[in-house]
Amino acid sequence: MHRRFDNIGLPTLQVLIATVLLIIILSVGQVYIVRTQFHLLLLWQLLLAGIFLIYLVSKNCLSFTHIFIIALLTRLSLVFVMPNLSDDVYRFIWDGQLINNGDNPLLTTPNTYLAQLTTTTNTYLYWQNLHSLINHPQFYTCYPPLMQGTFWVSALLGGASITTSIIIIKLFILIADMLGIYYFYKLLKVLKIKTNKIVWYALNPLVILEGVGNTHYEVVQVAFMVMSLYFFTQNKLAKFVLIWATAILTKLLPLLLLPIIVKQLGWRKAIVTGFLCMIIVLISFLPFLSLTAIKGFSSSLNLYFRNFEFNASLYYIARYIGWYVKGYNYISFIGPLLSGFFLGLYAYIFFTKKINTLPQVAHTILIVLTLYYLLATTVHPWYIINLLPFAIISNKSYAVVWQWAAFVSYYAYSQIPFAESTLLLCTQYGIVAIVIAYTYLPQRVLPYFSFFTKIKKGLTIN
Repeated sequence: MHRRFDNIGLPTLQVLIATVLLIIILSVGQVYIVRTQFHLLLLWQLLLAGIFLIYLVSKNCLSFTHIFIIALLTRLSLVFVMPNLSDDVYRFIWDGQLINNGDNPLLTTPNTYLAQLTTTTNTYLYWQNLHSLINHPQFYTCYPPLMQGTFWVSALLGGASITTSIIIIKLFILIADMLGIYYFYKLLKVLKIKTNKIVWYALNPLVILEGVGNTHYEVVQVAFMVMSLYFFTQNKLAKFVLIWATAILTKLLPLLLLPIIVKQLGWRKAIVTGFLCMIIVLISFLPFLSLTAIKGFSSSLNLYFRNFEFNASLYYIARYIGWYVKGYNYISFIGPLLSGFFLGLYAYIFFTKKINTLPQVAHTILIVLTLYYLLATTVHPWYIINLLPFAIISNKSYAVVWQWAAFVSYYAYSQIPFAESTLLLCTQYGIVAIVIAYTYLPQRVLPYFSFFTKIKKGLTIN
């Protein structure tokens, strides 16, 4: 079963069957299952996990060409299927239509903009319909310029068809995702890491589902980060700066990670590199910037840290203590406090950890992102995608475990009113905590616990 069909250049039969099943199960689930149907979602994920396991077992029989083709086909199967686990895409289209009309999406909220339209406006029904699909229409947008650019193109080409606009956004994500897979392969090759490890990312059903399937730009951000790191290994700093700036313009998170990468350049090159990266970012923001836009954008970011809470871990413990002490939800204080605590830990890691090689860079980023999400007030399942490439380079599988465990957070959408399950939260983060603890259990301790030794061996990405 593990022999390649060399005469026709195909992977093993079990992989071919798994790919057909994956395309069918992904597509059918995306069409017929909605996020309020938690038990069906759970069954769906178990089926996808089983197929993923087949890929992991068979990865030694797959060339990169096979992996790339399978990754492309499975993602293409979701391009023409509407998102079923997220409604973020409708806000994307809203912002794009505003830019298409010559308006700045950072200057107004959907509620305010719709109220300014008259019912006699030719496109009023379109705006009203789109508005009804948006979550949190009372808040300003918080999406950086590169995302806004793709929103604008989707609105320009999609016109009054919401479906067409969604397909265009999915195509953008697909192209970026595939580029990321290609450069991730090249990066692994440069680092002399087994290139078939890319299966952990490229054929990961949740990456496919949350990326192209549900239009989350985390896969685009990962693609730019991986591409940038590849050029960093080639000492092509100009390309590194340009592409890392592009990652920041997709999502702001790479801005946090930039110091870790440039640290090994020496302080002079690091300052110049960081400065040039920030110049590119600032220039890209200029078309959107005004005092009102800055206030709106910053208010949305502030709300994220002070008001939003979902699928958190340590924050919920702190919130419980806050309830006990204060008698009410003290998120406006606890959120910024945990952010400050994270920055303190980050500074300690940055100044004390040895960061001289790219694998050390990747491992440091993995640790920093892990702490960031453990201390965050909001952790959607697709956020964990950011950890995966660094976990693969660092040979740590807990990010993959966390990614799958986080899927149980969709339970909250099945409840009316919206409510999270304490039992599922404890189960999810209990599993994650155990896996992380075993992953980093000191080597000097392991010989005394043969059971732990076996577990630690199983918690590496091979």
